Parts: sequence; C-alpha cells; structure tokens
Amino acid sequence: MRRPAPSPRRTAPRRAWLALAIVTALLGGLAAPGAASARMAKGLQDVRMAFSGDPALRASFWRAAHAARVTRVRVLVNWDGAQRTIDPGTAAVLRRTAEEGRDRAGARLLIGIYAPINRQRATPRRITSSLIDAYGSFAASVAEAMDGLPVAAFITWNEPNFRSMWPLNQPRRWVTLSNRGYAAYKRVRPSVPVLVGEMAPNARTRNARNPGAFLREALCVTSRYRLRSRSASCRRARLRADGFALHTHDFTHPPTKRSRTRDAWTMGNLPYAMVELRRLARAGRMPAKAARNVHITEFAYRTRGSSRTPTSRAARYLRQAWSYAKRRKVRSFTWYQLRDPGTGHEWQSGLLTFGGQSRATWRTFRGLR
Repeated sequence: MRRPAPSPRRTAPRRAWLALAIVTALLGGLAAPGAASARMAKGLQDVRMAFSGDPALRASFWRAAHAARVTRVRVLVNWDGAQRTIDPGTAAVLRRTAEEGRDRAGARLLIGIYAPINRQRATPRRITSSLIDAYGSFAASVAEAMDGLPVAAFITWNEPNFRSMWPLNQPRRWVTLSNRGYAAYKRVRPSVPVLVGEMAPNARTRNARNPGAFLREALCVTSRYRLRSRSASCRRARLRADGFALHTHDFTHPPTKRSRTRDAWTMGNLPYAMVELRRLARAGRMPAKAARNVHITEFAYRTRGSSRTPTSRAARYLRQAWSYAKRRKVRSFTWYQLRDPGTGHEWQSGLLTFGGQSRATWRTFRGLR
C-alpha cells in the first residue's frame, strides 16, 4: 500500500532541522581536536621559590604563575627511605603552598615524593617489606596533611628508571611500592587522582634505563606483551593508577624529532610512549584510564653546562613541544624551574635568571595557551 506523501508544512521544518544538524556535526568535528587539546593544563615547578621562607620570593613566584595562567604547581616532598610520617614543619609548608597557590594564582598542587634511596651505593639497595611499609605510611601522612585543601594529583615516585632513585635490578618491587602508595593516597583522599611513572626520558648514561624497557620488565611482560613467566609474582605485577606521568627532556634534538630507540620516551617519542602504555593496558598490566591520562610533569631546557640550549632556540623548541603535546592529548605540561637556582646547582633551567630577569623562554611560556 502506498503511503501518502508528507505535506510541505511538515517537510520544511524537518529539512531545516536536518541541515542544522549536519552543519553542527561538521563544525563539531572540525573543532574537536582543538577543543580536546585546549584542555591541557599548564604547570610550573620551582620548589626553592614556592617553599621559601622569604615571603617576597614566594610572592614573586605566585605573581609569575598567575601571569602565565598556570593551574598546576608541582612540588616534591623529601623522603629518607625510613620515615613513616611527614614532619610537622614540612606539612605546614606544604599546606601554606597549597593555600597560596589557591588564593594567589588559582593553581592546585601536583604532589610527588623525592627519594634518592639508591644514591652513591656501590651495591644496589635491597627493597624490603619494611621499607615499602614505611613508604605507604609516609604517603598516607602526606595526604592527611592536605586535608581540606585542593590537590590536583598525588604522584607515587620520581624517576624509578634512574639509578639514584631506584635500584634498577628490582623493577618489580617498584610496582609493589607504587601500588602501596596508590592505596595509601586513595584511603585518605579517594577523590584525588594518583599518577604513577614519572619516568626519566632516556638512558643517556649507565645511570638510567630507557623507560619502555624498564616498564615492561617491571610489569613482567615481553616485547610482545606476554607474561615472562607463570609465577605468582609475575601475574601480580599490575600497576594501580589513575594516570601516567612522564619527564620528556631532550637536550640534543628538536622536540618533534623521533628517536630510533622507541623505548626512549623523549618529547619526540610521545607517540611511542602512548602506544606502549595502551598495549600494556590491553595486556592487563595497568588500567586503560591511566594509559589515556598522560601528564608531562617535567620538561625544560638547560641554561648552563654542556647540555645548555641557546635561549632563542629553547624558546622556539618550547612552543613546538607545547603544541606537539597538545596534539597528542597530553593532560598537563609542567616546566621545571621558574628561576635559575644559582651557582652550586647542577641543574639550571630557569625561565628567568637567578635575579629574576626575563628570558625569551619566559615570554614564550607566559603566552602558551
């Protein structure tokens, strides 16, 4: 039976609605990549300034953070490998930093733990259960110290693939420790995300391993993402995480240049890092949400020493690195050091000089959106 043709009064509005829907969809599709990348948060780290006992130095840090529209400030709490609770003085400084960040710059803290527990040891430190227990208690005390204050994320460990931070012959024990930290943070502040990783970018010297290789060994999988063995410890090697943090410094190449070594996770190798994380998630070694939630928690170009990058080039590279990270849908991008820390410090990568004079990198950083 033939249906009657629809009346012109009914078809005209429908055609107009369909046309509008098609245009909206097309515009939405064109805008989607930009909209997603625009959500990348800008971060800054300078513990010397943010933790300073000098109110004027702290004020200059927060003025700069506000001027640059920084919304994340990374800080590190020192741990000696045995301490079970954060000392009251450090807790007070941490709380003050969170309050000043909120009130003066509208920024929240990324809180990590700095613990060079394997530094200057002729033989690797043995990671015992008592050390892991102490770390879990310490992490919980850090979270407790932040009660009622805004925190962007907690971070479990700094650069485990770097020899001074972790004995490289015990990567699976790092997974155990990181998971203990995750559980401790979540027990106290369940709504705050916990990031893991904070991998050093590459094996520039014998003091580090490339992060891709380190992570596969830590999670007990082969290069084909199959279990290395059927042992209970191998099957249990799974990371608990809400997101993954990377350090992507590269002082020898432009930020978009890929290295032939896929396991080196410099800025140019971000695509390799993200593919690796997603493959590990598909293999059941970490949550899929963490593999998609990637943060660059340290990036910089040095201003002194043999690895120095000329300022004009560093400014150009910084803009390229920011745009590249946005295209890869990185969630936050943190520059390491607002000011050079001065003589006697090995690492200097300030956007400003020690005395506060502006560099081209600062002007670039301030304008990044």
